[in-house]
Amino acid sequence: MSGRTEQQMAATAAELLPSPVTRELRTRYRALPVMLRTSGLAATYAYIAAKGNGDDRLADAYARVARGIRDRLRSQGLLSPEDTADHRAVLRALGAMDTPVYLRAAAEVSALTIWMSRLADALHQRDES
Repeated sequence: MSGRTEQQMAATAAELLPSPVTRELRTRYRALPVMLRTSGLAATYAYIAAKGNGDDRLADAYARVARGIRDRLRSQGLLSPEDTADHRAVLRALGAMDTPVYLRAAAEVSALTIWMSRLADALHQRDES
């Protein structure tokens, strides 16, 4: 990943993190990159979408992650605006992707969640001191 892309990814992740980053949120953000590797992009997105269906801070945090994933994949030309209309459209589009495109999408989301995990660690430590 180029330096400019890393900067963009870090900035995007910073925008998606709520304030403050609680211990529970930090733990959840740390789990996302692992979940992507073990379960895959579609299953992870479905999990995030389901967790975002609530009205508490945790649900809001998951909804922000889902929005960030959709926005990132759309900005990279991996999903169209129609593909990001709602969670069902995203999952349908992910399921229809050719394998190389799906792998690129998974790599994009993995990079985003790694940055979210890193920044959550940094912000949580700062909030505790």
